[in-house]
Amino acid sequence: MKIFLTHNFLLMKCNYRNCLKELLAGVNGNKRYCDEECSYLERLEREKEKNKVKRNILSEINRIQALLRACQKIYGDSLFDVNILRELRMNWAIISGTTQIEGHEYRVVGSFAYSVFQTGKIRIIKL
Repeated sequence: MKIFLTHNFLLMKCNYRNCLKELLAGVNGNKRYCDEECSYLERLEREKEKNKVKRNILSEINRIQALLRACQKIYGDSLFDVNILRELRMNWAIISGTTQIEGHEYRVVGSFAYSVFQTGKIRIIKL
């Protein structure tokens, strides 16, 4: 909240990012917006920001799934060089869980699981 002191009056600015109205503190010390419309519009702006973050996360998950799908289609269940995925900017931090298959721990992303072996090879399995 933006607060300004002028002529012994405490003035506050409306917290809506596109509103420039000043509020007198004497009205209510907890008042953050000049009216209900500004309150509603600021809530919409916050929801837009949250949705944008969610969209970015979901698009990255979809990109990783598409990458795994393409490699699984080319190489099947066989081992291939992990540098192929590194060159395609694989985001190794995104996983939705882990599972044990054939005694190896596989990281799950959507409907695919992958395991990177110490030999520098990777195997992708469609679940």
